[in-house]
Amino acid sequence: MKRRMSRLLGMALCISAFMAFSNIVPAAFANGTKDGGQTGGQNAAQKPLVLSCGSGTVGGSFYIMAAAVSTVVTREVPGVQLVTQTTSGSGEAYVGVVQKDYEVCITNADFGYIGAHGGDPAQPAYVAGPNVRTWMVIEPTPYLMAARTNNTKVRAFEDLIKPGLKVGANTLSSGSNVLVGYVVEALGGKMSNIDQYPAGHDQTCTALKDGNIDIATTFAGQLSSPNAAYQELTATTDISWYVIPPKIRDEINKKYPYFRKVVVQPGWTPNITKPYETLGVHGIFLIDKDVPEEVVYQMTKAVFEHIDELGMAFPALKVLGKDTAAVGATCEIHPGALRYYQEHGFKIEVDK
Repeated sequence: MKRRMSRLLGMALCISAFMAFSNIVPAAFANGTKDGGQTGGQNAAQKPLVLSCGSGTVGGSFYIMAAAVSTVVTREVPGVQLVTQTTSGSGEAYVGVVQKDYEVCITNADFGYIGAHGGDPAQPAYVAGPNVRTWMVIEPTPYLMAARTNNTKVRAFEDLIKPGLKVGANTLSSGSNVLVGYVVEALGGKMSNIDQYPAGHDQTCTALKDGNIDIATTFAGQLSSPNAAYQELTATTDISWYVIPPKIRDEINKKYPYFRKVVVQPGWTPNITKPYETLGVHGIFLIDKDVPEEVVYQMTKAVFEHIDELGMAFPALKVLGKDTAAVGATCEIHPGALRYYQEHGFKIEVDK
């Protein structure tokens, strides 16, 4: 079934989402464009180019970052509107670009790799995407497991596969759920034996706080900051974090090279007091190759001329820069973005 709504309905939902998130996304991103979305100085009779951006679930960092980037692009690039759409997870966002339901998405970099190299037999829903290109690479998101400290049934990461536990592993179409499947297999378990609670970050954190699930295991934000749902959870609930054992981490990293070792620093949440080494994967904005080169060039220019403003929405956007934004791309970079990166001296590395 087509997931794309009509353009007008999509814009209305995007504006509603901004209003609903005014307590998370700063006021600079909460205001829609004027005159039905026309950018300043644009002739009201000119029809804008409307692009849809698939993001993630409410409470996740991908939705917040996509909303911020969409607002800057819409405001700064004449004749272009970038409209954020929520999805049930990064897998759905990726498939939306492959099927041309969206022109842009924010997802995990493993989906860029799948787009370039073909699908994973263990994940048949995620097919190759010959039309998928990299727009921007976001800092890695760390994989962690959380449980309430007073839950005596959970005392080690390996308890993930212990029978009788309720596990929040994000939505079934999320990148987190894909990695959890690999982890469970590496631990000697089967995903079919896991009693899953398939929900987004907000619902998962509420369920963990209320004692309705035993474990939440997921990509919980970016290295610079957890997402809003986990920030709230750790501010109100005594949570213990567990990291993937080094042997399992290295085994998965060898088999799936788009995952990489990352270090979560003390203070990431209030109860993290020492560095945690774990698996991570870059976030990535993907874009359809058929979006015109000049449009993508101007979109890229708008983003990097407003990094400080974007960083107010989510810290991971503030660290976008010449040494990061084109490093770790898992598929070919769009020519419009590549031209901007080359002109401005960005470091460029595409994973093969």
